[in-house]
Amino acid sequence: MPLRYKVAKASAVLLTLISASVSAQQKLTGVCSARYSEWSFEEPSFDVSEQLPGSILVHSDNSNVSNNGEALFSGNVSIRQDGQWLMTESARINQEKQTIDANQGVLFSDGYIQVKGDSFNYNGISSIAELRETEYRMKSTQARGQAQLLRLSEQHVNLFASSFTTCPTEDPAWKLTADRIEISEDEDFGEAWGAKVELFDIPVIYLPYFTFPVNDKRKTGFLYPTIDTSSINGLEVEVPYYFNIAPNMDATLAPVYISERGTMLKSEYRFLTENYGGQLNLEYLQNDSLRLDNADRYLWHIDQQAQLGEHWRAYVDATQISDDNYLNDFGSDFAGRADTHLYRVAQVDYLNDNFFARVRAEDYELLGQYQSPFRTLPQISMRYDQGNYTGLNWAVESELTYFQNQDDANQYATRAHLEPSLSYAVEAPAYDGEAEFSYLYTHYRQESPNAELADSVTRSIPRARLRGRLHLERYFDGAEGSRRQTLVPQIQYLYVPYEEQSSIGIYDTTLMQDDYYGLFRAQRYSGLDRIAEANQITYGATTSIFDERERELLRFAFGQIYYFDESRTELLQQNTERTSSNTEWVADMTWAITPNWSLKSAIQYDTELNQTRKSQTAVEYRFDNKNLIQVNHRKATNILNSDIEQVGAQAVWEINNQWQVAANVYYDLVNSRTNDAILGVQYSSCCWALRVSAYRRISLNLEPAMAGTADVGMLQNTFAAPEFDNGVSLQFIISGLSSDGSSLIEMLEKSIYGYRRPFYLSN
Repeated sequence: MPLRYKVAKASAVLLTLISASVSAQQKLTGVCSARYSEWSFEEPSFDVSEQLPGSILVHSDNSNVSNNGEALFSGNVSIRQDGQWLMTESARINQEKQTIDANQGVLFSDGYIQVKGDSFNYNGISSIAELRETEYRMKSTQARGQAQLLRLSEQHVNLFASSFTTCPTEDPAWKLTADRIEISEDEDFGEAWGAKVELFDIPVIYLPYFTFPVNDKRKTGFLYPTIDTSSINGLEVEVPYYFNIAPNMDATLAPVYISERGTMLKSEYRFLTENYGGQLNLEYLQNDSLRLDNADRYLWHIDQQAQLGEHWRAYVDATQISDDNYLNDFGSDFAGRADTHLYRVAQVDYLNDNFFARVRAEDYELLGQYQSPFRTLPQISMRYDQGNYTGLNWAVESELTYFQNQDDANQYATRAHLEPSLSYAVEAPAYDGEAEFSYLYTHYRQESPNAELADSVTRSIPRARLRGRLHLERYFDGAEGSRRQTLVPQIQYLYVPYEEQSSIGIYDTTLMQDDYYGLFRAQRYSGLDRIAEANQITYGATTSIFDERERELLRFAFGQIYYFDESRTELLQQNTERTSSNTEWVADMTWAITPNWSLKSAIQYDTELNQTRKSQTAVEYRFDNKNLIQVNHRKATNILNSDIEQVGAQAVWEINNQWQVAANVYYDLVNSRTNDAILGVQYSSCCWALRVSAYRRISLNLEPAMAGTADVGMLQNTFAAPEFDNGVSLQFIISGLSSDGSSLIEMLEKSIYGYRRPFYLSN
């Protein structure tokens, strides 16, 4: 019958040595051949049904109890107290002194950590337990280490002359050693004194004192640096410092040394409350050494959202750069290197039942173009929509907008617009249709040096629209089971009479892109500055195929517009008119050929010129999230009086458990040059990885070429020829101390033409 002793309850402090680093790590798995010799032990079985909380339960082959309350146990000794237990060959328990001593090798566990040591000593009066010459391991992770002395108290755990690693090999590639580590049960962070990080037994970092998280809470301190090289910028070193201001607020400061330009300072501030959230960013480089004018370079970004009560909401999103070449030279998280413009908007919305109102200010910054666009300062728009269950609906839209030229305050305009409409809709399972009549009344007051623009213009245009659709479906047996096919043919007639509009300026209007769904729009241009006449019929159809689990396997759409009359409305003197014979057809297809193969293709074909105006095609083989190959092609004609045609290929592939390769290349067929290329190779071991990548990308100069170094203020009206930027990056990744490096897809996403997966059917 086992002996039961009641002594002071030992603390249940858990050894959570750098637990946040372990629990948050992304392990490099499946690449280990030589693991360390695993030692583990099963918890001995006890009948604990009658054990009192805080009492000690002992099993042993032999026992000797003296009259002074001291007991000596030997032979397969197992001691259990609450969730902690100890295994040893010999243990002495003194009930009066409340001590437990085991000095012939011990195994200890509390359910979360396993410890193997030479000795175990527990003092119930001080509630301190000590284990000497220990090896420990976390049961739920690969974290392990050694400690000459491991001391447990009621609220603290201390490790002396200790080490820590997550490498599962006998000879770990990296480890953290410290003279002393202390973790408090009621604190979010642990402390370490005399700490060193060793790579392949070579000390690389020494820290006399530092703190580390023991849970998922954030802490102020340095983040991991990044190092890169560029043939234009030279060596780039970024060292971020993170400020944990409050649970809902933080900031980051990151000085960036750029050898050919100077030192840039990046900053970010973020906050989040129940009804508000957003961030502020600022980047600043003083006296760019690589520019002839030594100009200051900067970027600022603001992104704010707010819910102002039940009906009100507000939104701000704006990015500003010092010059058109900023994105090319430095890149950004808020715009791509290939972007042609920056969009800024601030708005407040009110929504209530059938009424909607908005106050908005917006403007565009066109990169590389010097015809300054107009700002909207502000625009007030409202819509009231009154429908009923009979299908009859009437609505009123109104807008009042003030435009101002960004560079010339003497160019401005005020536009007032009113658009009442009346519509009747019918809807049934097999069909739906709508007849709509609207009246567009617009008044302009303009101030411009352009003599062709009138000071005051009023325009009144009616618009009639009639459309209908059928909804058909059938079931059939496919090679892999039952299939359902839908077919939705539709037709639309649109009529808008012609009106001369050349006396109206262009403030917020542009030609919209055409795709299948765009064929059925009621207008060709965005905005209100040009309303193109129309006497046309649009017809088309979409078909989809679904499997027995209702996953969409194929979607194909085809449509065409036929113009009865010529269109004379032009935009910015461009050849955008339509003739009765100038018809286009549009086709779009997305096809999940197999679970691994996908195809996406879209085309716009001009039947008058017998040529493709726009097309894009991508074929992708995706084995899993780490293995894919994509080939794509895109073409566009007469874009700013030039043609675009590119072919590209992207791939990420694991050659084996250790080696992974990623690459992309985009070739310009019109200019016979490679615009973007990147190649990355990564070697992964059990707990570390080495990544080497090289890139070559086009670096377009979007500013006019300098006339000469003698007078940097004088600019020619020409653009410099594009240059190419070449660079190499080296990254060392440690599992448990840095983020996961097992996937190279993120590297491709950050290139000029980043990886995109355009195959989004309903599965």
